[in-house]
Amino acid sequence: MKSKLLFLLIFSMSVLYVSAQRNCGSMEHLHEQLDQDPGLQDRMDAIEKATRKFMNNPQKAVTGIVTIPVVVHVVYNTAAQNISTAQINSQITILNEDFRRLNSDANGTWPQAADSEIEFCLATVDPNGNPTSGITRTSTSVTAHGTNDSVKFTSSGGIDAWPTSDYLNIWVCNIGGGILGYAQFPGGPASTDGVVNGYQYFGNTGTATAPFDLGRTCTHEVGHWLNLRHIWGDGGCGVDDFVGDTPTSDNPNYGCASGHVSCGTTDMVENYMDYSDDDCMNLYTEGQKTRMRALFDTGGFRESLLSSNACGTPPPPTCSDGIQNGNETGVDCGGDCPPCPPGCVDTEVTMTIILDNYPGETTWTLTDGGSTLFSGGPYSTPGATITETWCLADGCYDYNIFDSYGDGICCAYGSGSYIVTDDQGNVLASGGAFTSSETTNFCFGGPPPPTCTDGIQNGNETGVDCGGDCPPCNTGCTDVDIDFEDFESGWGIWNDGGSDCRRRYDPQRSLGNYSIRLRDNTNSSVMTTDNLNLAGFEEVTIDFSFYTFSMENGEDFWLQASTNGGSSYVTLVTWARGTDFQNSQREYENIVITGTFTSNTRFRFRCDASANNDWVFIDNVDIYGCDGGTTRTIGVQDINLADNNNQSIESVKTYPNPTYDELNVDINTTAEQNVQMVVVDPQGKLIDKQLINATQGSNIIKMNVTDYTPGVYFLHITSGEQKIVEKFFVIR
Repeated sequence: MKSKLLFLLIFSMSVLYVSAQRNCGSMEHLHEQLDQDPGLQDRMDAIEKATRKFMNNPQKAVTGIVTIPVVVHVVYNTAAQNISTAQINSQITILNEDFRRLNSDANGTWPQAADSEIEFCLATVDPNGNPTSGITRTSTSVTAHGTNDSVKFTSSGGIDAWPTSDYLNIWVCNIGGGILGYAQFPGGPASTDGVVNGYQYFGNTGTATAPFDLGRTCTHEVGHWLNLRHIWGDGGCGVDDFVGDTPTSDNPNYGCASGHVSCGTTDMVENYMDYSDDDCMNLYTEGQKTRMRALFDTGGFRESLLSSNACGTPPPPTCSDGIQNGNETGVDCGGDCPPCPPGCVDTEVTMTIILDNYPGETTWTLTDGGSTLFSGGPYSTPGATITETWCLADGCYDYNIFDSYGDGICCAYGSGSYIVTDDQGNVLASGGAFTSSETTNFCFGGPPPPTCTDGIQNGNETGVDCGGDCPPCNTGCTDVDIDFEDFESGWGIWNDGGSDCRRRYDPQRSLGNYSIRLRDNTNSSVMTTDNLNLAGFEEVTIDFSFYTFSMENGEDFWLQASTNGGSSYVTLVTWARGTDFQNSQREYENIVITGTFTSNTRFRFRCDASANNDWVFIDNVDIYGCDGGTTRTIGVQDINLADNNNQSIESVKTYPNPTYDELNVDINTTAEQNVQMVVVDPQGKLIDKQLINATQGSNIIKMNVTDYTPGVYFLHITSGEQKIVEKFFVIR
């Protein structure tokens, strides 16, 4: 668990990761499964033997179109992750086009390109025989699921698979760690069989993010699920992908390296099983088609899907099934059902609550600045779904949900959740994991009236939310860069703890060539700073990156602090494998500490592992702070932010603020320089990150915020040692 308030130091943290290359976790996932299940290799060998027999048999038993029923499980922690039905439908369309060779970008570059005669349909019948949209939605407190299959189990913040003999299960969630997706190869456990896809790389609309915004991540992962390997065989020129008509390659290709030659032949970078960008991929081959279809042969591993009725005829429609069907003109109304109520001429808002096991504790209200417009609860049926629809005029509203026991509606005593959406599908409020209450404000028809807490300088304010009729503005403090160390040329202000701490040359696990490696828990498994004179600092931030190898589940490492020169330490933050990170994935951390600092403050990292080969690599440690006094000397370096090699940001303007769909950021610089822009929410969660090559003078960057949830955001702008933070407000 994370440490909380210690010696008046308060921290907040966020993980930052930006990937420009495709990263599939299927092979890593396979290796983990092989380590955990000794019988898996035998099962896969048997499947491979049957596959080769099928590929060598010209009279194949399976003919015609194979149709695979699909259920999409949307598991979301934020509103953005709760992707729309339109985005899901776009991915199903893409799968059908790609597997049937109907994709508009198909060309004649490779004559062995094939129609695999495999199609996909969203399920219309659930495992109990009831009508379904083929989509489930689950709110979770898990921020990133990794590749450990936690998203596939209700008990770990996900949702259990539907029967894998009848459905292809696709989980859409935030995976984290730069992983776009991963799949389970044939032969693995039924409880985890299926595909996991990052919500940012699913379909071609909504949250789909370039260069992986054309749905080819799912096409790639379904290929794995149908027993295809990476085009380069995950090895050198002597390693095969088990398909005869794909050229041998020695490594993945990124971007769109058309014409690239390796192993003496031109690489098939356009194949869905390479690592190319979405707009470069466009084919499966005849050999890959045969390999996939072998799974549906008599006795094949996925033969049962041929007899699935999941896309068959559901029970007849009724006027109480919660679905608009038959000749209904609305949900359960119109046509042969009771007339539908008059339509809403303003904004129609729908609230849905799934109750926990103690519904008598749950109540809610909708207010418009004091007056209660609607209210409900307490309730009596555990696990029931409560739905209400309101027609709201332009204005601002507060949705308030309460739990009288103080434990929210998720997750200790049932998987309760709530969501409030408008008639365009925008999420206005959502959650479930709160304490006694939770309040969300949303507005229609224009910006809300100015207040002293809206994060905007307006009215007669002389600063953001201060001055004029608001509280006086704080004079603020001076940003000071204390130390940055990438360990390429030495230890800097950090000190070697002994045999279990080592400055190591390891380009594979370092951002450069060197990083600091910590291993098992002895008094030498630490790296510690010199004494730092931080007296007068109001806030200190520590940014760093780490990469772990072979850490066992639950093993952790810590960031600690001392205000007495190292005589004693307290733990600020703990990172544990399985909860906060997975092995062999790079993570980025940002720790903000506020409180009382001294002239002999120290920080140190310490590792708790069970063996000498359980490692964590610490790299690019940046320490900076907010000094309430004057700029001071740290060690022998005199920090002066005004002198940044004649490269600095003179001013930053954001407009319009608040904004509906696009935020203009005007960065005025004294010289050409690289500027990093990072957007985080009030909880410190990364929303967006980009690097700008700014020219001298005014640089206007247009940021698309249409997918942002309404609320306050913080824009961090960094150039060299200079850091500027701007607030902006998104409304709908």
